[in-house]
Amino acid sequence: MSNNTISITVKFFATLRQYGPAKEILSIPKESRVKLLFDAYNIPKDERRTIILINGRPHKNQNTILEDGDIISIFPPIGGG
Repeated sequence: MSNNTISITVKFFATLRQYGPAKEILSIPKESRVKLLFDAYNIPKDERRTIILINGRPHKNQNTILEDGDIISIFPPIGGG
C-alpha cells in the first residue's frame, strides 16, 4: 500500500449483494468519500438510499471521508408500514 492509499473493508447486505460481495477489502485513495463506493460498484441512483454503518456507527452523509481500517457496512433501507 502506498502513502496515497488506505485499506478499507466493504460489506454488502441483503438485496445490495447483487452489486458487491458480502465482504471485500479495498485499497482506495486517501481522502475518498463513501460516495466513491456507490460509484465503484455501479449502484443505481434510485438504490442509494441505504443504511450505512462505518465501524458500527450509522452515517447518513455519503460525503464522509473514509479512514484507513474503516469497515463500511451497506444495508438496503428497512421497509415496513
